[in-house]
Amino acid sequence: MNYLRNHVRESRAVLALAVLMPLALAVSSTSLAFKADAATPSHPACQASRITVTTGSTETNTTYPVRTSTGVHQELALEIVPVYFYNRGTTCHLLMGAPIFRAVRNTTDVTHFTAHDLSVPAGADNTRRPVVVRHQKLEALFVIVRPAGSPFKGCDSATTTGFLVGNYANPIATSHFVVRRLIDVCFDTGARRTVLNYGVGWPTT
Repeated sequence: MNYLRNHVRESRAVLALAVLMPLALAVSSTSLAFKADAATPSHPACQASRITVTTGSTETNTTYPVRTSTGVHQELALEIVPVYFYNRGTTCHLLMGAPIFRAVRNTTDVTHFTAHDLSVPAGADNTRRPVVVRHQKLEALFVIVRPAGSPFKGCDSATTTGFLVGNYANPIATSHFVVRRLIDVCFDTGARRTVLNYGVGWPTT
């Protein structure tokens, strides 16, 4: 299932929340140093002190692969940032639903930002715990789609100063800030309906 096109969920608890996720992660995908398997007791949760987070160059107006029941399809993205998790410790798994991305605007000082400067968090939306082998790295994608059309009505689009990568290892509150200029990212307007045009993707083979 393609979450960017089809996964619009309305939450009536506090807000009517339209969450558009880039990719369904229920199916296993494998990249060079990444195995998207459910964790077993032999693989402990990763420790943030042993995981190094780095990023690649931003790709604009590009495509990314989505694996569905009918095969792998290329979907359009406005921007994609590869995010890498390098494991300097023993083989371990990232936390369930990791990573979680939040865009930041107006500042690069993440110790003194306001709630207005942060976007709504978007996680991997899956129940798997991706395994990262010792001295290898896992690649995830921070995917942003163009906020066009009725599903994105109410999007407060802005240019970011960076984004936070969080909740990927213990302690769970661990986050890593990446300075990055990304355009047309939806932020919370404070109204009843919040719209997201970004989320987590995994490269598929």
